Order: sequence, then structure tokens, then C-alpha cells
Amino acid sequence: MKKVIFKTIFLFVGLLILSSNLKSQDKDFHIYLSFGQSNMEGAAKIEPQHQSVDERFQMMATVDCPDLGRVKGSWYTATPPLARCHTGIGPTDYFGKSMVDNLPDNIRVGVINVAIGGCKIELFDKENYKDYVATAPGWMENMIVDYGGNPYGRLVEMAKLAQKDGVIKGILLHQGESDTGDITWPEKVKEVYTNLLNDLGLNAADVPLLAGGVVSADQHGKCASMNEIIAKLPETIPTSHFISSVGCKAAADSLHFTSEGYELLGFRYAAKMLSINGYKATVPAGFDNLRTGIERGKIDSIEYTSKTVGVDRKALVYLPPNYSNKKKYPVLYLLHGIGGDEKEWLNGGQPHIILDNLYSDNKIADMIVVMPNGRAMKDDRAEGNIMAADKVEAFATFERDLLDDLIPFIEKTYSVYTDRENRAIAGLSMGGGQALNFGLGNLDKFAWVGGFSSAPNTKGVQELIPNVDNAKELLNLLWISCGDKDGLISVSKRTHDFLVSNNVEHVYRVIPNGYHDFNVWKEGLYNFSQLLFKDVDSDLIRKFSYITPESTYVSANRFN
Repeated sequence: MKKVIFKTIFLFVGLLILSSNLKSQDKDFHIYLSFGQSNMEGAAKIEPQHQSVDERFQMMATVDCPDLGRVKGSWYTATPPLARCHTGIGPTDYFGKSMVDNLPDNIRVGVINVAIGGCKIELFDKENYKDYVATAPGWMENMIVDYGGNPYGRLVEMAKLAQKDGVIKGILLHQGESDTGDITWPEKVKEVYTNLLNDLGLNAADVPLLAGGVVSADQHGKCASMNEIIAKLPETIPTSHFISSVGCKAAADSLHFTSEGYELLGFRYAAKMLSINGYKATVPAGFDNLRTGIERGKIDSIEYTSKTVGVDRKALVYLPPNYSNKKKYPVLYLLHGIGGDEKEWLNGGQPHIILDNLYSDNKIADMIVVMPNGRAMKDDRAEGNIMAADKVEAFATFERDLLDDLIPFIEKTYSVYTDRENRAIAGLSMGGGQALNFGLGNLDKFAWVGGFSSAPNTKGVQELIPNVDNAKELLNLLWISCGDKDGLISVSKRTHDFLVSNNVEHVYRVIPNGYHDFNVWKEGLYNFSQLLFKDVDSDLIRKFSYITPESTYVSANRFN
């Protein structure tokens, strides 16, 4: 009888504790565990700009850092370093920033980072880590001691504390340099992943594992061959995903990444996680508001000789903050609509403000933006009957003016790259049609093409993309966006439908309650520019694609 009473009491107390924990747990606090070796620790120098972090991005201290005012097991705003006290900035920093930038405002993100430079995956083997510690090099000993001699144990200890506050949503791994060539690495990772799930009471389907590539061959990575093994991890762990490091800039040692490389890698981790969880790219409030206290770009007004037209023509050029002739820049040619000129974007869309803010948030690659007058005729003013036949024809004539006159002038005047990989074209309305016509018609000149609310001057799909295989091979990004209330959406839809039927990957973004105006076009520039001159994969395509659920134009399942 007493045993029954005691069991009842224990059960009651247990239920009270469980109830208390559930009440204190915030379902909108998403927690991610990250572990690995030096790249996950963060090997890039922490600069002053890295200290500006949204309070929604939190980190749990995994060691005591008196100099930083941090106590193990406590949450802090995620200013670097995120691992041990004197490490640098790494992919987890940019992962968290990208997550809070693209999640609803009510969701917070927390990270728990345990990483040891130079370690093999065996250090995180729950059963056999002591054997590895016993043979670890002397320079690694103090790092291991910082984690109580058991990094895996510390990760679990901190994760259990974190589960009282929020929900673990994923695990990030960056490790492999020290295991290069080990074909059993995926099985070893599976053992660590399985142990984490079991020790923390997690389900694999709810907590995916994201594993990033080491410095890739295109960056002359010393361990680049390991990427073939890491990329096969999903074959061993179905709930894992490989995060490519192609294009992520390497440090001089060819083992670590630069801050810029970590930024791109962290963004890819975030893009994959956002995609898994069904989140789409959003436009934050105030994205086009003038900010104080940030570095600004510069607007140049230029004149170039147009042999095509036979006169000197005008254009505006946006130079990014800290533009320097000592480095080269890619170029975006940004086109206006039928009723505008080279100043339409500046007056209606304020691209310099949008771009300045994006640079301040470290969301875009350095680039020059050229805003020309797309009406290639001697009197190119947007006056009188803008629909007159000669003025409409002048928009088609601009293709030659752009290719033969303007682009050579820009490449002679500014410090820019001159290859197709570093040249983009986009536009609004009439300019959107021009961008699709000229970009897709000259894939030897443009690798990045975007049409915002493209007008009926857009060529028919068969003429626009006569060689589908060529488009698939040469396009780095094709972007099509339009407001769902825009009377011209059929132009964008017909192009989108053709691309889908021919399996040409592209962003198709339908803006809810969007009309034929700058609210849509500014949104287009804000999102399109974030993808330019970076490695764009299928996850990013899905992240930035959006079709309103109530839309009757096309099934949203295309992108799910």
C-alpha cells in the first residue's frame, strides 16, 4: 500500500515538474546546436561591424568567460565569439543573423556552439572520446579542458538547459578537415547524431543535421577532396543535408574561410533551414527608409557617346560604400519603365537607400549599379506621347546602345569585371521586358537576369528562350516577380509556365496585394540584389519564390 502511495506521489511530482517546464518553454525560441572543429569555432577576425547583433539572436555561453562577462549556461545577445572566449567569427554567426532576418518578428533564435580546432570527429564520440583525448596533441589539451574534458558532454549539458527555454530545431556541423579521406566519416557522424537525438529526447524528422563543406577546390582548398565524402552524408543519414562551400572565399591558409566566406556559408545554412521549415524570404519594415550612422554609396551622373544613336547620352551610376579603384566590381544594369528615364529608379525607388541599408546589414555583394535611359533615340525625354511608335521602337534599339556603347564605357571608366559572370540586368515594367529580352538573348553577356512586372514588350517564350538547354547551362539566376493585382501578370505567368514545363530553375515571386507600382519594384530590387554574384542553389530559389496561397494563377506546390 505504501509503495502505491509513494508511486502516486512521485508521479504527481513528476507531472508538476513537467508541467512547469512546459510552461516556461517558449515555442517561439528556436535553438540550434553547432559543433565541429576550427571553422565552426570561427577563425576569421572579429571586426567592429560584427558586434551589431539583433537581440533576437541569442547564444548560450558554453564556457565561463569573465573578460566578456559571460557565465556558462546563460543566454546572451550573440555578439562574437560564440564558442570559447578567444575564438573568431564563423558560419554560426551569419547563420543566426540570416535566420532572424527572415523569420517572423516573434521568433527568436539561439545557438549553442561547442567546437575544437583541429579535432577529428572521434572527439565527439560519446563512448570512445577518452581514447582520442589520450592521444590528442598538446596544443589541443587546454581547448578540451575548457569543455570539462568532454566536448560532447558539454554540448548535451548545455542543450538540456536550453530545452527548458526553447525548442531545439536543428544541428549544424562543420568538421572534416582532420578526417580528410576517411570514408567511414559518415558512419561516425551518424553515431554522434544518433547519440545527440537519444540523449536529448529528439526526433530526427524534427531536428535535421546540416553539414557544411570544407574549403572547396575552386578556392584551392587543401582538404577539398573531403567534400565528396561530406556530400554523401545524406545517404547515411536521411535527415541530413550537405551545405556547399563552393564560392566561399578562403583564407590564405586554404583551410579556413574569410569573414566573407563565412557569411556566404552561414547564409546557405540558414537558407536550407528556412526552406526545411517552410519559411520564405520577407521584406522587413523600413527596408527603404534612410538610416543614420551608416556608410553610404555615391551616385555619379555620367555621359557617354552613343554611336548607336549618334549623340551623347546620360546615365546614373551607383557606387557602393568605400568604392575603390584598387578592386574590381560586378555590375547590375537597372532599367526603368516606359514613362521614365535614367532618374525614374532614383526618384521613385530610391535604390541607393535600399542598397546602402543592405550593405550595412552585410546582405549583398559589392556591386556597381548603372541606371541608363532605355529609350535610345536622340530626343530621349519621357515627354509627349510616350506610346508613340518611334519611342516604343527606341526601347528595342537600346539593346545595341547598351551592348555596343554603354557597357564598354562603364568598363573603361570604372574598375569592373568584364565577363558575363559579373554582369546582371534587371528592370521594371518596360525595362523588365527589356531585361528579359536582352539578358536571355545575350547569355554570352549576362549570367543574371531579372524582370519586375515585365510589360508586353517581353518576347514570346519560344523567341525569348529558343535554346532551353543553353539557358539552363548559362543562367546563374533568372528572376521573375509581379504583383498579384497587376493587370500585366499574364506576361510574367506565361514566362514562368514555360520555364516550369521545361524544368528551367528560376525564382517566381508573386507579391500579395501588389499592383504595378514601386512598392512591388522596390521589393524586387531588395530581394533580387541579395542573390546577385553569389552561388545560388535550389534552396535559395525556393526561399525567394513565393506564390500567394489564394492566387488562381498557378499552384504553389511547384515550389514546395
